Amino acid sequence: MALFLAFLLVTPLPALVSRADDPAPGIWQTRSDARGLECRTLDQETAHGLYPARVPDLAARRRSDPSSVLVCTRRILGDQERPPRDEAILSDLTRTVEALTQAAALRVPKGITWEVDAFYPSPQVGAKIAVAARTELVEHGHSVSDRVPVLAPGDLSVIHALPAEQAYPLACARYFAEHALTDQEAFLGLMILDPRETQLHAGICTQGQWRWIQ
Repeated sequence: MALFLAFLLVTPLPALVSRADDPAPGIWQTRSDARGLECRTLDQETAHGLYPARVPDLAARRRSDPSSVLVCTRRILGDQERPPRDEAILSDLTRTVEALTQAAALRVPKGITWEVDAFYPSPQVGAKIAVAARTELVEHGHSVSDRVPVLAPGDLSVIHALPAEQAYPLACARYFAEHALTDQEAFLGLMILDPRETQLHAGICTQGQWRWIQ
């Protein structure tokens, strides 16, 4: 099966790379460099759903175009260099995100478009969590937007001063009131609620109502 390579750093959108960026060890990079990458293969439909601007859909794909996409992310830190909390979160990320996204999908009507964001002390780890959740939703046939709802600075200043149990429901209400989310959209937020914990929590916002999943 033909492959093309996509390279993903801190942004959720990949870019096509040259042969020199092939993640396999060889003349272009050392085994140590290769071990610093985390790669996964996506089918054409899933890849187009996540990266529509970079990956053509099946109908538009020419016969000579690739039929699978290899998306690689460079590790934020080496295996032995991550803070213990980040290591605990990322080491179990696939299983955790799968459980949370499936639970979220059961709580909203089919056909809803999802927007996803992660709230985490490390922006790089947060981006990785959000991308994992978007990928999981797309792979299960859900429509996912690459945007996230945004609030006005005044709203943010008030919300940031509140404890998490109050902040997320208030943010959800403001998303809907300010038309940052519509009736046909749902927002999935993933976060830690206590800086000492290593468990991800999640909640969904629909029509101005916030519901905790975990």
